[in-house]
Amino acid sequence: MADAMKLVVLLAVVIVCGRSTVSAEELFMVGGSEGWAVPSEADFYHRWASDKIFQVGDILRFRYKHDSVLMVSREDYEKCYSADPILVYRGRNTHYELNRSGYYYFISGELEHCEQGQKLAIQVTSSDMNASPPPPPDPPLKPVFHCADSEVPLLCYSEFRASKYDEY
Repeated sequence: MADAMKLVVLLAVVIVCGRSTVSAEELFMVGGSEGWAVPSEADFYHRWASDKIFQVGDILRFRYKHDSVLMVSREDYEKCYSADPILVYRGRNTHYELNRSGYYYFISGELEHCEQGQKLAIQVTSSDMNASPPPPPDPPLKPVFHCADSEVPLLCYSEFRASKYDEY
């Protein structure tokens, strides 16, 4: 019976550890088949991102022709301000790995493109958020004192127990 219980516990540990360490990066094609271009609707990129879960390690792929991708602060994103970007990409095929959790803001380097809705804001979560929560800590050990019913000298000893429910 004890061996069966050990086997069950070991199997549970293997499942939990395996689940928490496996993280597959995902490649997101920004804008889907439309790519990174002036959208037909101002909220296109917001809608595109709204049903996706972005995690640390995922990769954004921006496909575009005569344009650029700027990573900017939230304030610059809201104002379509491109003069002070964090990062600038000018290729036709930009890959950006999401390397931290938090918010990311991207805009087109062309002012009128950004004002027409060519901008993307996403929230990235840590891949650890999908892992099982850690087990609660073991209860602190507390001393339990025992004294023997004997004549002088009085014999006493103590031991430590994990739970108040173990007391006699």
